[in-house]
Amino acid sequence: MEKALLGESSGGRDGLFRRIDKSTSKFTRRSDAITHGSPFQKAAALVDLAEDGMGIPEEILDQENFESVAKFYFIFIQFDIIWTLNYFAMIALNFLEKPLWCQNNSGHSCNDREYFYLGQLPYLTAAESFVFEGITVIILVAHIFFPLSYEGFPVYWKNPLNWLKVIFLCIVVVDLVAYAIYASPVAFNFLPFRIAPYIRVVFLILHNRDLQTSIIILGGMLKTYVNVLALGLLFLLFSSWLAYVMFEDTQQGKIVFTSYGTTLYQMLILFTTSNNPDVWIPAY
Repeated sequence: MEKALLGESSGGRDGLFRRIDKSTSKFTRRSDAITHGSPFQKAAALVDLAEDGMGIPEEILDQENFESVAKFYFIFIQFDIIWTLNYFAMIALNFLEKPLWCQNNSGHSCNDREYFYLGQLPYLTAAESFVFEGITVIILVAHIFFPLSYEGFPVYWKNPLNWLKVIFLCIVVVDLVAYAIYASPVAFNFLPFRIAPYIRVVFLILHNRDLQTSIIILGGMLKTYVNVLALGLLFLLFSSWLAYVMFEDTQQGKIVFTSYGTTLYQMLILFTTSNNPDVWIPAY
C-alpha cells in the first residue's frame, strides 16, 4: 500500500506534509507544495486546503503563472483575521459615531440619557470618527482590490460580487469625502443624511457566505409574503369601505369615519392592534 500524501492530522493553515518517497522534496507548508510540488503533492495540498474550508479560485488553477500568483493568494488568506475584524469594526462604528440628527440638535447634548435613549454610549468626536472610518476604509480597499494580484483583471471583473463591492466602495468613499467637507470649518453646513452606515452592513453581508445564503432564502420567501400582504391590503380596503358606508349616517361615523381616507387610516390602526381608544371605543 502506498504511503498517504498527507499526515494523519493535517489541519491548520501550515499543515505538515510527509514525503511520498525518498525522491521527492519535503514541504513544510501547503502553499509551497501547491506552488513547487509534484502534481500529486499539489492535489494533496488542495484537498487538505478544501477540508479546512478554504480553496483557491478555480480560474487561477489553469493560468500559466499559477505558481507565482498562488503566493499572493496565500498572503491574502493569511490576513483573513484582519479582514474579518475590519468588517466588525465597521459595524461597531455605527454605534460609536454621533448621528447627524444628534449633532445638529443644539438644544440637547448627544450624551443626554434623559433625552436620547442611547445617550450613554461612548460616542466618538467628529475627528475620532473620521480617523476610525478612514482606517477601516483603507483596509477595506486593500481587501477588495488585493485579489487582483492573483486573479488578474479578466477573472476579477467576471465576478458580479466584485462589481458590487467596488460600486459600494465608491459610494462609501464619496460619502466619507462629503462628510469630511461637511465637518471642515470652511464647508457647507448642511448634510441631510449619511448612507455609509447602511453600506457597512451590506459589506458584512457580501463578506459572509452564510449571510448571503440567508438573504437568498429570504428573497425566495418574499413572493409568499407579498401575496399575504396584498391579501391583507385588499381586506383593509374593503373593510374600510364597508365601515365608511355603514357608519356614514351615524354619530360615530361623523366623528371617526369622516371620509374614506380617514376611515382607511383608522381601520389600519385598529387592525394592527394599536388599540387606539379613539378608534375602537366609538366604533364598537
